[in-house]
Amino acid sequence: MAGLMTVRGRTLLAGGWLFVAALWCGMLAFFGAFGARTVLLTAPSRHAAGAVNRALLDGLDAVSLGTVVLLVSGLVFWNRASAWSPRARGLALRLLAVAAVAAIASLYVITPEMMALRDRMGAIDLVPKTDPLRQHWGRLHGLSSLTLLVRLLAGIGAFAAGFSQLSRGKD
Repeated sequence: MAGLMTVRGRTLLAGGWLFVAALWCGMLAFFGAFGARTVLLTAPSRHAAGAVNRALLDGLDAVSLGTVVLLVSGLVFWNRASAWSPRARGLALRLLAVAAVAAIASLYVITPEMMALRDRMGAIDLVPKTDPLRQHWGRLHGLSSLTLLVRLLAGIGAFAAGFSQLSRGKD
């Protein structure tokens, strides 16, 4: 396939792949650094902020899964057009798999459990921090934050693996 695709086509494919990876990392970083906190500070209550953040997290998780599918597909096409080194290809695929698992865990396990606990507790501001339900919710919140960080680091690693495969003027 390398002979069938022009240099411009391979460059466009590589640029598109790197752009999608960078955009995904930027979305994750923005939400982690500013998004959730801004909602918490501007919402009329913590309960309302939790509902908004849940919607944002579900969207971010779904976008993460879609992005992983897009990047894996793009990697296959890019690799066929201009072969990646086995090390970079293996690293990128493994990191993207880890990111997908983290997004699935967040979307289908952690976030729904957090919301179920919030519903059982009622207004979280009125629940003492020593309450077992609130402590469990806090641990789940930590896991949710960890899955976000794992996705961000995996995305950065995949981007770096892709960036390392740029042709550097071979064509």
